[in-house]
Amino acid sequence: MDTRTQILQHIFEAIKLHGFQGLRTDKVITELGVTKGAFYHYFPDKQSVGYAVTDEIIAPMYIGNWQQLLTGNTSVLNNIFTAINRHTGYVTLENVHLGCPLNNLIQEMSPLDEGFRLRLHSIVDRERALLETAIQFSVDAGELKSTVNPESLALFILSAIEGCFSISKSLQRKSAFDDGVEHLKAYLLSLKN
Repeated sequence: MDTRTQILQHIFEAIKLHGFQGLRTDKVITELGVTKGAFYHYFPDKQSVGYAVTDEIIAPMYIGNWQQLLTGNTSVLNNIFTAINRHTGYVTLENVHLGCPLNNLIQEMSPLDEGFRLRLHSIVDRERALLETAIQFSVDAGELKSTVNPESLALFILSAIEGCFSISKSLQRKSAFDDGVEHLKAYLLSLKN
């Protein structure tokens, strides 16, 4: 792993633990054993490394989860469940206190920094578009009821998952996430033809 990638990964881990505002790049530099010159060679300031983490780590992680919806031989609904299950796999007893990295950054930085807000909006909008396309495909194929509004359902799915992350973080209970996701799946199954 090259120095730039190591820096980004360690900054991402620090943001998950402390938030962006609590991020101390000097501490990460020391922990990595790189010079300040090496850090500043890649990133002129804290904001630029935060943007890079958002663009290069968080965006591919979240968008990539939904890009697989229209692949494979299974139903779109099964693919949506698989994507939801990947989110569920992230929530472990060890990291329930951290919450969702995307959601945390949206809550923390969207009202404070337009660069972050635009990047985070782009991630959520891409997730929504992928889900909406898959849901429309499922409606057109007769898998889901024709009364389903693909855009609204896509937004609901994303909102439900992020809400489950927030509630489980607040309660410090993995079961809160799992229960919420199971109800989401049951609701989606009720939309089948």
